[in-house]
Amino acid sequence: MQEPKGMFVIAGEPAIVTQVRRRVLSEFQDLEFFEEGHRYLLHGRQLSSVTTVAHRFVSMPFDEQMQATRYAEKHGQTPAHWIRQWRQNSFRATTLGTKTHAYGESLSYLRAGMPERISPLVQAQYMPQYGFLAPIHPKEEAVLKFMDELPPSMHLVLNEAMVYSGKNPEPSRNLREQISGTFDMLYYCDGSDGQPEGFLILDYKTNASLVSEYCRRFGRRLLPPFCHLTEEDLSIYAIQLSLYGLMLQDIGIPIVARHIVWICDGDYQVIPVEDLSEQLRQTL
Repeated sequence: MQEPKGMFVIAGEPAIVTQVRRRVLSEFQDLEFFEEGHRYLLHGRQLSSVTTVAHRFVSMPFDEQMQATRYAEKHGQTPAHWIRQWRQNSFRATTLGTKTHAYGESLSYLRAGMPERISPLVQAQYMPQYGFLAPIHPKEEAVLKFMDELPPSMHLVLNEAMVYSGKNPEPSRNLREQISGTFDMLYYCDGSDGQPEGFLILDYKTNASLVSEYCRRFGRRLLPPFCHLTEEDLSIYAIQLSLYGLMLQDIGIPIVARHIVWICDGDYQVIPVEDLSEQLRQTL
């Protein structure tokens, strides 16, 4: 049987890791992604993305024009000035986040003995004679620290893998709408260090903050069924990781944890998030 596109095997890894990697790549190999327009196509049909669906639960989406007008009245300048500045800051943050993700993905492949998988975005930082991928930004230094501190019980399954919903063999367990997305990392914990054995989804986030002090102060919550969650990035990410986990569980892969790896300048935090899979199955 022909191996699925992107398949690889890491020397010495547990057999279950190889098996699950092959299964994920095989099950979802018919999903296509197009960078222009950030579109996922399944047999020519466009699917909603995990990110888009997660933001449906925000009660008051950001109104750029209204907020810029208010900000201009308070701080001077024109609304167009502040919109331009906000968009430039957002572009800078997004670009840095993309490069940080590329560094993390490349570093994990390098340590698995696959330097050929280093991303073009960070290829210039690679010193092949030393097997060293140089961090050139404090956020990359934080990723390096995270990778250095990963315990031996953690085994890489996949980076940047595309998945979609609708594969549960029990029809009533499938979402009514097919949704697609790309998760950052899937790891397997072998339980040798006393941690629960199973598969973990991890997602790098490079935001300045994951929480909203404003929404916490005024009690702003997400829409049902997530009214117990504050309207902030951390809650949105919990929905995203739960959707990824749901899609993997649909093909028989047990997910024991979902973690945000919050990348700060020079350091990181691993933040567990709530499993919202059942609420999502009932709602979507």
